[in-house]
Amino acid sequence: MYSDLFGDVLESLKETHREFDDRLVECPPVNISTCSTVGYNGYRWATQIDPYWNAYFLGLVLSLGSKIEGARVGDEFVYSYRYSPDYSKGSLFNSDINWRKFQADSLELVKADPAINYVVTCDIADFYTRIYHHRLENALDRIDTQKTISSKIKKLIQTFSGTNSYGLPVGGPASRILAELALDSLDHILLINGVRYKRYVDDFLLFCETKEGAHSVLTFISRKLMENEGLTLQKHKTNILSKDEFASLAQSKLFGLDEDEGSPVKARFMSLPIKFDPYSQNSTEQYEEVKKSLQDFDLLGMLSSELQKSKIDQAFGRQLVRSFAAADDNVLSSAFNVIFNSIAELYPIFSTVIQVATTNWSRFDVETKELVRKKLVELIKANSFILKTELNLSYVVKLLAKENNVESQTVLIEIYNSNTSSMLITLVVTQAMVKWNTHYWLSDLKRTFPTMPPWQRRLFIVASYLLGDEGKHWMTHNKNKFNFIDALYRDWGADRKSRNDLEAAL
Repeated sequence: MYSDLFGDVLESLKETHREFDDRLVECPPVNISTCSTVGYNGYRWATQIDPYWNAYFLGLVLSLGSKIEGARVGDEFVYSYRYSPDYSKGSLFNSDINWRKFQADSLELVKADPAINYVVTCDIADFYTRIYHHRLENALDRIDTQKTISSKIKKLIQTFSGTNSYGLPVGGPASRILAELALDSLDHILLINGVRYKRYVDDFLLFCETKEGAHSVLTFISRKLMENEGLTLQKHKTNILSKDEFASLAQSKLFGLDEDEGSPVKARFMSLPIKFDPYSQNSTEQYEEVKKSLQDFDLLGMLSSELQKSKIDQAFGRQLVRSFAAADDNVLSSAFNVIFNSIAELYPIFSTVIQVATTNWSRFDVETKELVRKKLVELIKANSFILKTELNLSYVVKLLAKENNVESQTVLIEIYNSNTSSMLITLVVTQAMVKWNTHYWLSDLKRTFPTMPPWQRRLFIVASYLLGDEGKHWMTHNKNKFNFIDALYRDWGADRKSRNDLEAAL
């Protein structure tokens, strides 16, 4: 919608900036928050902000982005989300300063400096969800002395978190920039106190000469985190390592040498930057570049070896699954036959598997498509633990939506009826039904419009243009009930309908 009605959306955002308080009352943001799996037994909270308010929130933060970046400590100490926008590429952060460089530079430092004998590894517990608003607000006011922007950012953050006085939405560039600002004071405190350290988001590496010094600096950072930010370190992730122990750990993270230590093939594979987005402007060039880098690897053999382990190497598994997107179609299909016959063993990387399958669905052969659909339906019917997280289930819905048939419609309706309290599931199922133009279901759904959550409500407004005279009558009857965001979706639906390509846009 934003690209189709760019001018209208821009004017609406400007109006929101002028009439901020009134618009926040008229249509407050309603966000989708859910758990995503992390590894075999962990979970992480994820939030998707209301798209309209997310655009406005991001615009506010970006207007302060250069000032925030200018106040931060150097990128030889902090490697996360260094603000360096390149709007021609659609990127906001310096891609050369990243987690991999954080690990590689730390490894190089430890090997090269004889004064470093111990390394403290630690990270902050529940970092994004525990960021204290008051401290962040003070930091914003120091950046924006006029408080014209910071006051709006503060009010949005408070709205996103409900009644809590802490927490940022997890995910999204605006939250990432603000999270870095929240730790900036601690970064400066560590430097002026002579602590040798490197940081990536909430992961710290503290470099020490003696074990006593390591305990001392760990006490110092723990105290400053609690006193200044109200944050604590994760106990089970806090360790004091010898130089050799840290070097071994860093090498395993960089090259995946845990169970396969000494495997040069795996190390070389893990070092490849596999970044392939089939929807990007230069997707063909990306594909050819990644494909060329993979030509010396037996991807199917590597997959078979990994599945023989009692527990998969999750980083390696994700890298391997993504690499199949750049393989030949027959290799891709063969790989996903193997993957879905072992899908229960791959549950720590289930979301990656489903996302790659969805993106490359048209490249699968008929037999692979049938197998994938069969295995997913079996998981649904068995009420599998894999699909207990809304995020995993939503990915499955999106994949099943690739094929419009009676079985898919039946399965998705069952999912919808079993998850009426989930905003995420109701949204993705409705999106599938709208894309398929499932008239009977949409016609019946319109009765629930007054009680629909905001995201589904906007989608149904667009869908009404697929209902012919019934939809036209419904629109006439309900248009006076639309808020300013609803009206944007109404206009977008009308524009797409006039061009006869509404279904393609959904």
